[in-house]
Amino acid sequence: MPLNHKSICPICRGHGRLSFQSRDLLYDKPQTYEYMQCCGCGLIYQHPMPDPVQINSFYLDDYAAYKPLGRLKRCGQARRAVLRHRYGYSHLDMPLLFRLLAPMLSVFRYRDAIPFVPSGRAIDIGCGNGKFMRTMNALGWQFEGVEFNSTAVDICRREGLKVFHGDLHEVAFEDNAFDLVSARHVIEHMPDPGDFVAEIVRILKKGGRLVIRTPNSQALGRQWFGKYWYANEVPRHLVLFNLESLRMLTERHGLRLITEKLFTSPKIILNSWDYLTGNRGRPSRKRKFLRLLARPYMMLATVSGRGDEIFAIYERS
Repeated sequence: MPLNHKSICPICRGHGRLSFQSRDLLYDKPQTYEYMQCCGCGLIYQHPMPDPVQINSFYLDDYAAYKPLGRLKRCGQARRAVLRHRYGYSHLDMPLLFRLLAPMLSVFRYRDAIPFVPSGRAIDIGCGNGKFMRTMNALGWQFEGVEFNSTAVDICRREGLKVFHGDLHEVAFEDNAFDLVSARHVIEHMPDPGDFVAEIVRILKKGGRLVIRTPNSQALGRQWFGKYWYANEVPRHLVLFNLESLRMLTERHGLRLITEKLFTSPKIILNSWDYLTGNRGRPSRKRKFLRLLARPYMMLATVSGRGDEIFAIYERS
């Protein structure tokens, strides 16, 4: 596929080649969108990049992240034990048995937990309906949130959560405001990831940490399913990172890598299967037998280092 010299990578400014074309499979819409892959850093990005009005039109009020919250699930004893043992949640109490089991459990379980910062100020960007904030606050945090969708903001506020309506730049937090910034499944929605990370660095305290979760464009599932890979999330995902392009972006803005892991789940592979087969009925992820069949894929993706999701923590220098 020839280079497209009109297509400029938003990370390294390199030129891109056509990666794939697809449509909005979630809402079954006919319009096709084109994605390029940078020949330099490997970033995959939508081309042409949509403007703010177009981007807003991609998100309907029934988008999953905007659904009303159910009852808060209690944090189980095993998770509490791991959080206390490895991640600094010394205020969490539990039976002696789980304290004894914590060193073993922490090797295999809850490896994507966020280290606790006592009395720290935290913000969740793109907080959606506030599910993550509510869970973290139950563990002792005091999270605030930023969300551009008014329906989601109303849901959060009805739950008593402190949420700012708008995007991160519009809120205009003061410099060095936060000990922790959470950007979970949000950076891939940004038309200018560099500008987004620069603003996060500005509001982070020195030594403060940034948590990112984002799809891995080099995932085994993406190789298998191509344009039907669920985490492509066309057209809402404007950029798809790999480990190299995400490292390049964060290092450029003075962030030091602390933790970097890859994860996967039955949901992504089974939703991809539904897209490929055109299943609009009962989701495959809700069928126990198919979830069991997805386990070998999860093991293969883990062993090969090609999980579906990047989880990374960075520290501001």
